[in-house]
Amino acid sequence: MSGAPRVALVGGGPAGAVAARVLARRGLAVTVLEAHAAPPQKVGETLPPGLTPLLRHLGLETWLERDGHLRSQGNRALWGSQRAEESPFLANPFGNGWHVDRRRFESRLAETAREEGADWHWGARLASCTRAGRGWRLTVLREGWREILEVDFVADATGRHARLARRLGARRVCYDRLTGLTGLLESPMPAADTYTLVEATPGGWWYSALLADGRLAVAFLTDGDLLEKPLRQADPAAWWQLLRQSAATRERVEGHGYQGKTPLRVLPAETSRLDTIVGDGWIALGDAAAAYDPLSSHGVASAMGSGFYGGHAIADLLAGRDDARLAYLDLLQRAFGTCLDLQKEHYARETRWPDAPFWRRRQAAGYGI
Repeated sequence: MSGAPRVALVGGGPAGAVAARVLARRGLAVTVLEAHAAPPQKVGETLPPGLTPLLRHLGLETWLERDGHLRSQGNRALWGSQRAEESPFLANPFGNGWHVDRRRFESRLAETAREEGADWHWGARLASCTRAGRGWRLTVLREGWREILEVDFVADATGRHARLARRLGARRVCYDRLTGLTGLLESPMPAADTYTLVEATPGGWWYSALLADGRLAVAFLTDGDLLEKPLRQADPAAWWQLLRQSAATRERVEGHGYQGKTPLRVLPAETSRLDTIVGDGWIALGDAAAAYDPLSSHGVASAMGSGFYGGHAIADLLAGRDDARLAYLDLLQRAFGTCLDLQKEHYARETRWPDAPFWRRRQAAGYGI
């Protein structure tokens, strides 16, 4: 292959989009292969104020308001007690957070990656990835056609599934079995409260956050093996019955007449990582490399940070700077270790139901190690 080194990013999303921008700006030829035909519908995401410096660096902060995302005032938690504790963002040096519509947000990220020069393909599914000399030969299925793409480096940005990395021999290490039952609720009289609400219950915990269009993103988090069959099958009646056993979450939903108009979804939410994050000619980004319990609020922020530093690591590795491998690994390992410590500390604060399986597991010695 001649000219600039070629990189294929398998998977788009926040990690893939940010990495594509970085690589294109550094003069590499970047192709993004996103299996979905468009950004999939997701429950929503809260971007914490700490992500603001990266958003500004990437020129994305101004787009958040232009695209109609909602400013977040702070967090509210019923955790360890019946009394709600509030953590407003008013005094945060980075300002407010944001409740984003994930489909709209990821569309914007993809658009800005294309503007930087990335070759972005929606509906492009990877069929195979094999060695071709020092590079790779990818077989891609797109719009009924089979295409061959030869590149110097590949990156996995396929989320928790880590489809490419696992093909290349990496193994997923899971620390728990956390699962989310998620829904987007609608109301003719939506709430105005933009605080993120987290509420602990005997069987797990509830998350809810308002979106800019007035819908309320609501999720119940517990271990998958603790779910009864109707909940595992996303039965709405069972989900609503469970919600009515909460206090603040129920008040938020029923007090504003929220109803479910779209099917519930059962999604993995475990803390997990790959045992190999960087290999010979490949790298894992975002949730593919390391995925966090939603309690940490690290989701999109971690993915974008990993995409940023991972993109620079790819460019440096292709330029012959092998120390970039260790630098990227060290960054992700330190971030993951810090998150595990904070996660363990936070779960340990909830002691009201010591005999409940969900909480007993999280308070057991060695959880998160």
